Amino acid sequence: LRMLMVAADERQRAAYLEPYVRGETISAIGISEPGAGADPAGMTTLAVEDGDDWIINGRKIWITRGAEADFTILMAVTDKNPNGRNGMSAFLVDRDTPGFNVLRKIPMIDGTATYEIVLEDCRVPGWKLLGTRGQGFAPMQVRLGTRRIEMASWAIGMASRALDMMVDYAPQRTTFGKPLSARQTVQNWISDTATKIHAMRLMTYDCAWKIDEGRDTRSEISMIKSFCIESAYEIVDHAMQMFGAMGMTRELPLYLMSNKLRTMRIYDGPSEVHNWVVARQLLGTRE
Repeated sequence: LRMLMVAADERQRAAYLEPYVRGETISAIGISEPGAGADPAGMTTLAVEDGDDWIINGRKIWITRGAEADFTILMAVTDKNPNGRNGMSAFLVDRDTPGFNVLRKIPMIDGTATYEIVLEDCRVPGWKLLGTRGQGFAPMQVRLGTRRIEMASWAIGMASRALDMMVDYAPQRTTFGKPLSARQTVQNWISDTATKIHAMRLMTYDCAWKIDEGRDTRSEISMIKSFCIESAYEIVDHAMQMFGAMGMTRELPLYLMSNKLRTMRIYDGPSEVHNWVVARQLLGTRE
């Protein structure tokens, strides 16, 4: 949605954005490739002009809703640059476009599925080039920024649920003659959890406000993506530990949260890459 709002022209808005906001269509994003995940510079999917059309060849993977989506916003190289980053462009590709083939469904550990897609001489009309040729990376980053704010919000919700469960359970469970709530380790877990959730929430609100104000939030988004999701994963792990064997069962929602957060540590850029983005920005200001 965000990328369409930023980059779509009037014709594209009428054909794609308006039906989408009315809830009439489903979309997907095709960025990652078998050899290019967090580093888009390794992208090899190529779009070549052919008259008024574009011919796209390549492969995409880890595409959520790849088989169900009515259209996919697909990233491809359009301008090769041997001395720097290739020019990448975004295309609106309909599901029924000849040459757009769903190769396989990939089950993920959080219960969802992603897809691998192969593009074989996939012909896309020229008017479906989204935004400016060779400059698709910038609006894609806008879309990813919004997505990462959403992911931080999900992490806050799961961490808050885990905290509620810990606070409710700790006084009820007795070990060696004392309730868990009297154990210093458990008290520290609960205190640290509440503190981290407070920090996570404020960080996310602040960054969302800055995005609405049109500010550059690239570093803050990477901070939030890494800190919120890593913190939530640790919080849920502590909750599972507190519940003991019951925490390992499917009778509690903790295993679902843990699996979901584990995938989120990778989705939309692994934590290590986001930490590198922050460090690179800070070190760059010192040079």
